[in-house]
Amino acid sequence: VTMRQVTGRSSNNSTTKASIRLSSGGRFFSASTLAGVVAEGCVDVIIDTARVTLIPEQMAGTTSPEQFLAITGQSPLVDEVAVLSSAVDGKIAVLAVNKEALEALTTHFGDNMHIISPLLDNRYSHGRGLAIEISESICYLRLYNNGLKVAEAIDVESYDELLYYVANILNTSQESNDIPIYIIGPKKAYKLLKKYYTVICE
Repeated sequence: VTMRQVTGRSSNNSTTKASIRLSSGGRFFSASTLAGVVAEGCVDVIIDTARVTLIPEQMAGTTSPEQFLAITGQSPLVDEVAVLSSAVDGKIAVLAVNKEALEALTTHFGDNMHIISPLLDNRYSHGRGLAIEISESICYLRLYNNGLKVAEAIDVESYDELLYYVANILNTSQESNDIPIYIIGPKKAYKLLKKYYTVICE
């Protein structure tokens, strides 16, 4: 797990954002790494993992976070715990987080910490399109058509594999290939998808 400060604090009302990258190796950052991140306000901690699913906000508390992930076949690993994110537009992300990383974050930031997932990004929610965000080997895909229709996080080993997932999502959702695709990620992924779809590089 690595951590970096995404935005600095410019005023007392700003939010300091931190990003956590979870690797399959199970490594975690040290206390000295956290010591360099100072925030007087809220801290958004972005958990980057494919073991995540979205639920309606009203379903929080109806069963354990672990059970939500188990239902989708994404149970946490032995060194992970399932947690609920902060709510965004009535949706909550249920995700797996490294236990030691979470303990270090909670100790350092306390109640100022808000856990979120890239899967909750809603910048295209009022239109029609497929939003793709690529972070290392994890791809977040969100399909919108007058609201969120599909939200998935997947581990991919190649961009050809990503192309397969895009085609599968569009086919199962009965969307045509002319749907705009908004992508945040490497140019190689953009160039490959551009061969088959209308792609907008963000």
